Amino acid sequence: MNLLSGVESKSFRTFTFFTFAVLINLALLVSIFSNKYRVSSINYDYELNLNYEGLKGIENLSIWLVNDDNFEKFYLDNPNVESLEISKQLPNVINININLYQKIIVYTDFRDTSPEQRLLYKNLYTADATSEEDLAHLVITNGPIVDGFYSEIVSFILTVEKYEVDLSEVSMTFDGDVLAINYLDTIIDAGKAVDLSRKGTVVGYILEKGDCKGSVTILQSSGEDIETLFEC
Repeated sequence: MNLLSGVESKSFRTFTFFTFAVLINLALLVSIFSNKYRVSSINYDYELNLNYEGLKGIENLSIWLVNDDNFEKFYLDNPNVESLEISKQLPNVINININLYQKIIVYTDFRDTSPEQRLLYKNLYTADATSEEDLAHLVITNGPIVDGFYSEIVSFILTVEKYEVDLSEVSMTFDGDVLAINYLDTIIDAGKAVDLSRKGTVVGYILEKGDCKGSVTILQSSGEDIETLFEC
């Protein structure tokens, strides 16, 4: 008799647990497909000059189903977007914080028949520049431009910005052979546009110190040391 009661008690607990699990799943399904939880409002910065068409894909989608995969088109349409921070505000609001890649430099390539100012981002994406960009400037007067040139420029700026240097006052010229850097009363001949991350540590230090009102030539950067010639 006691054995039978134990079996009945165990069966009842199993049935209760199963029923509870089914009810939970049904509640989840109702929530997922309920009109109450369909995205009806998307909040983001409208003033970033981006193509926002890719955000429309989550309209009327269940808020529970919104994830990073829904924004693939937005990333493809906007190569200067580094990441999105998505937050859900129940029952039907999505808040999106858009993070752009860092703007590195404005450059003009005079080898082109109709040279225009271009904006270079950290991920090497380029776009039309505006006169409002408070960045360093680069002028390319001659070629050729070898593979990796713009990556070197990015590395250089990321290094120099670690120092107390007003990058908006930095102007550079590349003639296809030598990279020249001008900053206030200092002119630096950086030589070939290679190893610019290491050269950037020297340039950043010199410009931050600010006691050279003349020219500096980087003679070489091979090995551990960078040799420089000062004419201040």
